[in-house]
Amino acid sequence: MKKVIFTLLSCGTFYFGAVAQYCGNSGPSVCTPSGTLTEPGLSPASNDLPAVINTVATNTVIQFKNFDKFVFGGQEVTVQSLKLDSIGNLPQGTNVCWATNKSNNTWANQEDGCIKVTGTPNDTIGQYKLKIIVTANIGVPIQTDADAAGLKYYVRLINQGGNTPCVDTTQGAFLAYTGTEPNCPVGINDPISTISSMSVVPNPMNSSAVVSFVSEKTAIVNERITNLLGSTVSTKKVEVKAGDNSLVINRGELPAGVYFYTISEGKNSVTRRIVISE
Repeated sequence: MKKVIFTLLSCGTFYFGAVAQYCGNSGPSVCTPSGTLTEPGLSPASNDLPAVINTVATNTVIQFKNFDKFVFGGQEVTVQSLKLDSIGNLPQGTNVCWATNKSNNTWANQEDGCIKVTGTPNDTIGQYKLKIIVTANIGVPIQTDADAAGLKYYVRLINQGGNTPCVDTTQGAFLAYTGTEPNCPVGINDPISTISSMSVVPNPMNSSAVVSFVSEKTAIVNERITNLLGSTVSTKKVEVKAGDNSLVINRGELPAGVYFYTISEGKNSVTRRIVISE
């Protein structure tokens, strides 16, 4: 599952339509959390979420795990709770709406949840980027647009019997399909197609750590470290060889906290959570 980060844009709140496409019947009967997610965010990744079929009723379930901590204003803060205020830009149709397993659409720290989209879409076939608005309680409630932090989640609407294109994350709110797009290869989001067996030792780290992994080919890859605000704190291009590889992460001037280390090559990427200790 791709790691996803909510950036809190300001200490004020703003409103985007709290009931946009909301079914209004959230509760335990809607869906059941899998309890298998080990990292916060939404699962499956957009490319692995089955496409919705135009004019055919859907019952699509997305799993969710709430955050524990993130860095805000230079300080590590605890997410006491997170509320899903709205999900917009779903395909239109008959009773197309969302609901969750919590009656108040709110999850406690690290709590597992799920979101269910139901109804019969009847709209233009294409890729729809969801508009997700949440309120994080870190002692004070702060509302934010998750897309501003890079949480880009997509629903693909196709005609019955049509191909399911790969998600194009460079597009805006909507990408129309012509019906001639190639089918998305199985495993397009599977990072082991390029890099596998990644480990970071030691983790937590103090001054440095060694990243070990196996690459299927010699390539130039992008190495990036982001903080829990979603900001890039370090980036560079490195050459890797086919077979076993080792790279060194140096802490430098980074403050203690939680970060995400990513190696990407083309559309494939592998990310590991790293902790820098005092």
